[in-house]
Amino acid sequence: MEKHNIVGGLPKFGTEEVMSEVCEACQLGKQARHPFPAQTIHVSYKPLEMIHLDLWTMKTESIGGCKYYVSFIDDHTKKMWVSFMKHKGEVFQHFLNFKTMVEKEKGVSIKCLRFDGGGKYFSNEFSEYLNEHGIQRKYSCNYPP
Repeated sequence: MEKHNIVGGLPKFGTEEVMSEVCEACQLGKQARHPFPAQTIHVSYKPLEMIHLDLWTMKTESIGGCKYYVSFIDDHTKKMWVSFMKHKGEVFQHFLNFKTMVEKEKGVSIKCLRFDGGGKYFSNEFSEYLNEHGIQRKYSCNYPP
């Protein structure tokens, strides 16, 4: 606006004398922002390389008596599967059902599970199963924004 004289009365910001007269807020408003630093982000290149797993609580109990649901999201395809549960302890059984279904559908096996460290997936039976089948565990933050 200042270069093309669209608004009258704006100071010429390129000169030294004007920079000393311009308020601090105006000077900060003219500063260029630096880009965010590059982060290493895991990107999966094939289906079932990484599955995001999370347990949710419903506000209202379903007609069938379910209070919880577990979501499985394929990192590559972004496809989501949901299983409803009456108790939190059913996560492992629902994972086994999900694993059987998607591995037969895709013809490949699950390589990695990513979930928060909330404690709901850490039964000895679940951990042993993941170790036996060579499925990695990766953790994300609890309650991300």
